[in-house]
Amino acid sequence: MDEYASLTALKEELSCVDLPLNVTGVDAARELTERTVRRLTDHVLPRLSNLDAPLLCVVGGSTGAGKSTIVNSLVRQKLSASSAVRPTTRRPLLIHRSADAGWFEDTRILPGLSRVRISPDSPPSEPTNASTHEVELRINDDIPQGVAILDAPDLDSVVADNRQLARQLLDAADLWVFVTTAARYADAVPWAMLSDAANRNISVAVILNRIPPGAIEEIRPDLSRMLAEADLGRAPLIAIEETTLDEDGLLAPQALQPLENWLVSLSDTATARAKTAKRTLVGTVATVLDACADIVDAIQTQLYVATDASAVIDSEIERALREVAELTQNGTLLRGEVLNRWQEVIGTAELSRRIDEGVSWLKARVTGFLTGRPNRAAPVETAIHEGLAALLAEQLASAEERVRATWHQNTAVREIEKQVVPHPAEVYRRQAEEITRDWQHDLLEMVRTEGGSRKTTARILAIGVNLLGVALMIVIFASTGGLTGAEVGVAGATSVVAQRLLESVFGDQAVARMTKQAHAMLLDRMRHALEEILSDLESAIPAVRDGQALVEAIREAHSIWNSREREEDE
Repeated sequence: MDEYASLTALKEELSCVDLPLNVTGVDAARELTERTVRRLTDHVLPRLSNLDAPLLCVVGGSTGAGKSTIVNSLVRQKLSASSAVRPTTRRPLLIHRSADAGWFEDTRILPGLSRVRISPDSPPSEPTNASTHEVELRINDDIPQGVAILDAPDLDSVVADNRQLARQLLDAADLWVFVTTAARYADAVPWAMLSDAANRNISVAVILNRIPPGAIEEIRPDLSRMLAEADLGRAPLIAIEETTLDEDGLLAPQALQPLENWLVSLSDTATARAKTAKRTLVGTVATVLDACADIVDAIQTQLYVATDASAVIDSEIERALREVAELTQNGTLLRGEVLNRWQEVIGTAELSRRIDEGVSWLKARVTGFLTGRPNRAAPVETAIHEGLAALLAEQLASAEERVRATWHQNTAVREIEKQVVPHPAEVYRRQAEEITRDWQHDLLEMVRTEGGSRKTTARILAIGVNLLGVALMIVIFASTGGLTGAEVGVAGATSVVAQRLLESVFGDQAVARMTKQAHAMLLDRMRHALEEILSDLESAIPAVRDGQALVEAIREAHSIWNSREREEDE
């Protein structure tokens, strides 16, 4: 894979980067990603494929610095309009020699801007208040050979589209003419761009325009110092005093002779152009690769936040299941109505003593009680159903509330949480009712299918499937940890009755297995319900690409580009 192919692959991966979560610093990361793609698209790839193309010199600077006058004076023709009314927008103006028209009429550079060809003799296009995504092309054969001049919008325009377009044009430049004034040469925004130019190793000329008479010796040393501190000490500094323009609104030719000499030195031969273009190209690629490291870090941050948000859901599901497991085994569900209804079925008189006499009495008591009478297990089933459903509904609601509370503490996912409508209480109740109903049905099926032999089947039929199912629920809920006072002894005794009853039918090992299996079935149904309740929140977490393909593309580009640099150094 050569340099062009590797950087093309890198651009494609960068174009797929999505940073959907509003984490700290995400706006800067999004802008960096967009700008890096734009640099590859507008400058690196076009220049890499056409090293012998004319150089693109962008003239940029502060609002009201006199850029249009500088451009017009350089080409000795009034092609760029200026306006005293701010802010204004006009199409960027690209001036080139007639022999170079083919280089700029296609979309080799700045493919996002449409071309508008204007006749060389047409008057300057008037500024407007509308945004533009076009570049105006004009021919002028008075500019130095091998270079094109592009008049850009103000770097510090109050119009955001103007500022963005100015940055885009400067990112596409092979060299840059920065125009400022005695009053504004220390402004922060232009210096941010100058620092970026230094990082890219781009050739820069600085024009200090509109200097009050006699102030050059005071201002020039200060600006020279600032340029040196920004690693731009070699940039030519051209000072122009405030002066009267000629009848065409142009500066005297000698005022810009140093600028023209500088442009000629960089572009008059193929060797000079290639050297200038390569210096900027190498610097821009280095800037792109450095930016990629920050973009990868931004992706990782997104992944961490998205993973953590999902982990909160998983954690709350597990927490809810642990609480359900505990509350359905610590005796809590044997309180009140459940305990009373079960006592009606098995009786309470001398219960503890009679249990010790053996299971024959127990079976006789139960079967005798039920013979010829309605199913007395139903009230117990109903009481268990109501208690269990209430417990499960509370856990479903609490799980969602805890997820939302945790997410709300994180600014990156707070907006996501707000976008998901909470479930009404009826949804939790309906889910809990369904879990409880289906689980009780599961237990009855378990009891029915457990009878493998005739003897066991006969016992099941004699006692009743519903009653054995109730007994199984009582055994599952049997621990007395959640009960107090007199309830402890009663519940403990009644659970022993249920245990002995089940063992008399199925045997102790089968009862242990059935109890474990039945409890697991309840938790499994609860897990599915929790996942369903929290699915809207889970689905709201934006998908974040892991960035591995981008890392591989960066590594490949680094490797190939560094190999090329080593070969050229040798």
